[in-house]
This record gives sequence, C-alpha cells and structure tokens, in this order.
Amino acid sequence: MNTVPVFIELPSAPMQDIYRTIRQLVGSDLPFFITGETGVGKEGIARYIHENGPRRDKPFVAINCGRFTAELLQSELFGHEKGAFTGANHQRRGAFERTKGGALLLDEIAEMSLEAQTMLLRVLDAKTFTRLGGNENLTADFHIIAATNKNIGETVLKGEFRPDLYYRLMGVMLDIPVLSERPEDIALLVEVFIGEFGPEYGKDVRGIAPAALTRLEQAAWPGNIRQLKVAVQTAVALATTHTLEIKDFPYNFFTPLESAGTDRELAPRKGISDTQDSISTLISQLRALPAETQHQIIQAVSEHFPSLLKKETLSIGDMNLCEILCHVAKVRIEKYPTLVKAAASLGVDARTLKVYARGDTDITDDSVESLDFF
Repeated sequence: MNTVPVFIELPSAPMQDIYRTIRQLVGSDLPFFITGETGVGKEGIARYIHENGPRRDKPFVAINCGRFTAELLQSELFGHEKGAFTGANHQRRGAFERTKGGALLLDEIAEMSLEAQTMLLRVLDAKTFTRLGGNENLTADFHIIAATNKNIGETVLKGEFRPDLYYRLMGVMLDIPVLSERPEDIALLVEVFIGEFGPEYGKDVRGIAPAALTRLEQAAWPGNIRQLKVAVQTAVALATTHTLEIKDFPYNFFTPLESAGTDRELAPRKGISDTQDSISTLISQLRALPAETQHQIIQAVSEHFPSLLKKETLSIGDMNLCEILCHVAKVRIEKYPTLVKAAASLGVDARTLKVYARGDTDITDDSVESLDFF
C-alpha cells in the first residue's frame, strides 16, 4: 500500500531536507537505505527517488520481504523454472528480470532470510543471477533501494542481518520522521486523500474544517501517514456536507500527544467534553449502518458490558436532579476504596460528595456545573 502520492513534496522542514538530499545524489546510482516507523511513507520516498533519477522511464518494482517465506521470497526475487519446487508449474520471472534497468525496492529487508541475503549480495556484486532450479546465467540491471522499520544496526549485531550486505546497501541513509513530528504535512496529505476518496464514495467533499484540521495536527498518529489515510477515508465516507467536520472522524483518531518533551500544546476544546465528542461520533457511525445492524450492535454491547450497564445506567424519567446526584454519588463511593478517590473521580471534593450522597436538596447551580459527567 503506497501511503503517499509519488509527486507530492511535503512542506515540513525534515521532509524538505530529505528531498534536497535525494535531488543531490539521485543521479549517482548509489543505493538508498530508507528507515522509519511503519506507515511513515517509505515507499513514497522510494518512488520519489526513482521518479527523480535517470531511470525514471524504466519500471519501479517493490517487493515486501516480510510477506513471503524464505523459499517464496527467493522465487519472487530471482524467479524459478518449472518444477523447481512443489507448486512450480511453470517458469516465472522474478523481480530482477522485471525491473529491466529500473529501480527495485526491497521493503522490510530486515525480514529477509540469511540464505536470501547471501543470494542478494551475490547479485549486487556480480549483477548476474539464475532462476531457482535453472542453470542459465542472467544479467541484472537495477537501482537498489532498501527499506526497514527496524533498527538495522541492531539486527546486524544480533546476527540476523549480514554485515557485508548492510555495508553494501548503506550508500545513502534516509530516516523518515514520524508524522507527529511534522504536523505541517498533515493539511496537504488530507487534501490529497480527500481528492482520492471523494470520488470513490461519491461525495463532493471540498476540504476540512479548521477545528478538525487542528485536532488532526495535534493527534499522536502511532500509525503515521497510513493511519491518517484511513482516518480521512472514514471521514469522507461519513461526511454529510462539503467539509469534513470533527464529528465525521472516528474518535480514536484524535488521540493526543503524550510525549513530555513536546513544545506543541493541545488547543482547548471549548464547549464539548471528551465523552460528548465520543458519543456524537459513535452515533454518527451507527446511523450510517442499516437498522438491523444497529440493533445487533446495541444488543452485543449490552451482553458484553452487563456489569457496567447494571451499575451506571439510570432511568431518570421520574427522578429529580437531587435524586440523580445521590444515586451517582453512592455508586462511586461503593466503587472506590476511599471517599477522596471517589470524589476525585467526579471532579468534586469529599465534602461535596458526602452532601450528594445524603440527598441534601441545598444544591447550587455552581456545584452542578462542577461535575464533569454532566
């Protein structure tokens, strides 16, 4: 899955530094080694390298080394002759043959078996190879690009990756920062993904509301660009207007940054609580489903959380405010080991909690407003 369009240059300073490095060295045919977390856009950078180099009119072939067993990966790279192994019913050309003078991306290269690493090193040095089960010596012409989400130096020290292959591949090292460290890229990525998914879902979505974009820029994004793409895809599918709003995004995509060293502060979310925001999003998603599916989901939730429903759900039709407060206060006092902790769970002090638990009617508007759960 290519998470970033080929010809898009992202505006953040770290990415601009990477583009400058590529433009300076791409004509040299040096091997590139791209590192970075899953979903940061390593394949997009590999394609950018290819499209800006002298081999741009030749094929770009990408192989995910983590998807294949050791035997199948060798077949994927070098090809095989008919009868080379069980299931090899015909001759097959491998990636080295299909590249034909273009670029070969070996993604997740750290997952490659030691045997396949040995064969790869031989091809890199001699520029020749044979298909599995064959004798014909074939010539390879390619620009090699490797990528991994692992600490490649650590895998070498552990004996999981050949040091001579590592030294052969580390011509130009590029480390792609995580998305949370380059929020300046998010607006452009959202624009691109809206353009991709709007027609797919038959939606005339033309942009994103400033408040929603701010929330995206402040999120943690543990899945990086790949996660952002899924978030925008979901929001476009749920959108009811020409602009993506906060309510259109699944609530879990707004996980805030938790790193203590960040100098970017979360903008205040005025007029809406986390609970209200979450409920609004869940309701919007449920309404997009068929009525029968909605009923099944609600029934499944009630079956999976019986204790929660039994303790916390209230039938408030015949209860006044004082009675509601009294009930909630008593539930929290039973739930927590101390009165102080029970009060803290509601955002009030212990004295106020005792007042609620007694069912006192002398409740001021100020005391009601202090309760987060309202």
